[in-house]
Amino acid sequence: MYIPKRYGESRIDNCPFCGKIGVTKNNQGIPVCNAHKEETLKDIKCLCGEWLDIQEGKFGAYFRCMNCGNISFKKAMESNPQLNKNRSENKSDNNLDKKKPRTEITVTSDQLDYLY
Repeated sequence: MYIPKRYGESRIDNCPFCGKIGVTKNNQGIPVCNAHKEETLKDIKCLCGEWLDIQEGKFGAYFRCMNCGNISFKKAMESNPQLNKNRSENKSDNNLDKKKPRTEITVTSDQLDYLY
């Protein structure tokens, strides 16, 4: 089934520090939220053990490894557990406030017209 892209849904950049939508760029060229505009990413290691250099290209920020070559921003962020731990802590704090108890609703065949 073909679902066309809508305006603004083709690419969403998230802040690597908190996971919110990245609105601005910091001095390294990484999309971040307004709260983390002045912060920079610390040294990040590749899966092979080499240090990664931050690059900015036509399609956004990415990393360069001397052994592996170019690595996508998303893949490098997933491979570093220290950054993932901070983001998961922030998300878990936000999700605790939003959870509501679930209720069960029984729908009969007579009530199907009311769901639409």
